[in-house]
Amino acid sequence: MKLSSLFLAAALLLAAGTSTAATAAAAADEFPVPSGFTSRYQEIDGTRLHYVEGGSGPLVLLVHGFGQAWYEWHQLMPELARSHRVVAVDLPGLGLSLPPAGGYTGEEIAATLHRFALAQSNGRPFDLVAHDIGIWNTYPMAVKHPQDIRRLVYMEAPIPDETVYDFPAFTPQGESLVWHFSFFAAQPQLAERLIEGKEKLFLSHFIKEHATNKAVFDDALLDRYAAPYAKPHTLNASFEYYRALNTSVQQNMRLRAQKLGMPTLAIGGGGHGGMGQFQVDQMQCYAAHVQGHVLPGCGHWLPEECAAPLNALVVGFLTQPE
Repeated sequence: MKLSSLFLAAALLLAAGTSTAATAAAAADEFPVPSGFTSRYQEIDGTRLHYVEGGSGPLVLLVHGFGQAWYEWHQLMPELARSHRVVAVDLPGLGLSLPPAGGYTGEEIAATLHRFALAQSNGRPFDLVAHDIGIWNTYPMAVKHPQDIRRLVYMEAPIPDETVYDFPAFTPQGESLVWHFSFFAAQPQLAERLIEGKEKLFLSHFIKEHATNKAVFDDALLDRYAAPYAKPHTLNASFEYYRALNTSVQQNMRLRAQKLGMPTLAIGGGGHGGMGQFQVDQMQCYAAHVQGHVLPGCGHWLPEECAAPLNALVVGFLTQPE
């Protein structure tokens, strides 16, 4: 491990450790917290991050995607807590995390999440699991700091590169997997103006359109996911990630010259709404040691649509002997 990582972690803990403990009980949770887990806050790079943590052992950092929050991992978290200290973070601006002090490009957000992870792991290497735009906002970290990431799991989103421009806007089956990219990116804040006050209507359609097992998303769960997005700053932040996408693509096209060397698991959904084999094929272009799986009958929302097989894959991969 590089000494710089240890010094960075020590500095972050000295600066943030006291405030983290003081705010643990102050988290007004938007989602039910699993038994044995606790909501906490920590400020990194001027951004107040919310996270839920539990378990003991080496750190595994869970990073959610668009339309959701840390809670998308609530079925995986207790399984991982048997072998790991689990930290599920809300992306900057989403859930209970405040918007970033800087911008929303992959490199900017990844830098904040990397510093957060090192503070949480006491400078030790950690495992990283990301879904959807969680991939966008952690890939630069994996390239720049490979010594800090022991194992990597990516599911259900492309690493932003020129291939994002190849997806169709419309298909014979209806909506494209990425139809929303241009809509969310449109200025001046078109998506906010059209969706504000109709968050549940929009997210209900969006989530179910990208799902195979639609029944998983009942009204109660959709209410839970819609509520955080009814906060104007959260709704805006969710779309700012897409407005930064073109810049993130340019950043990644420079970064990809270095292939990822850590063991990597790529998982795609094989049903309606899923990325399928594309998830595995693209990851093989970016990483040298890839295990790939496509889960049949599963859409985009793997941690909830297909919790049992997804959990088994992730836990099995992260607990493999070195």
